[in-house]
Parts: sequence; C-alpha cells; structure tokens
Amino acid sequence: MTADGRKADPVTVRVPDELPVLTQEASRILLAVLIELTEVEALERPLDEGNT
Repeated sequence: MTADGRKADPVTVRVPDELPVLTQEASRILLAVLIELTEVEALERPLDEGNT
C-alpha cells in the first residue's frame, strides 16, 4: 500500500542466476563511478614499491 492507503501496482524484479563476468573495461568504469561518488583523493598511478 502507498502512504495514502491506495494499493500500489506490483513490481517485478528480474535478477540473473549468477553474477556477470567482470571485465577489465567494466572494472575501470565501475572504479570511475566510485571515484566520482566519493570525496577521497584517488591516485592517478600506483605508487612505486619504495614510496609510501
């Protein structure tokens, strides 16, 4: 029911049986989205082993 007492239309949610394959391109896109959504500074490139 809705807040005003009316019946809501049914909603159908379809999900896959298993997770899709996470490709390198998809990983980069998801990481870019996460970086956009956060205020934490992200590194442009990995640090060298000796630099911390």
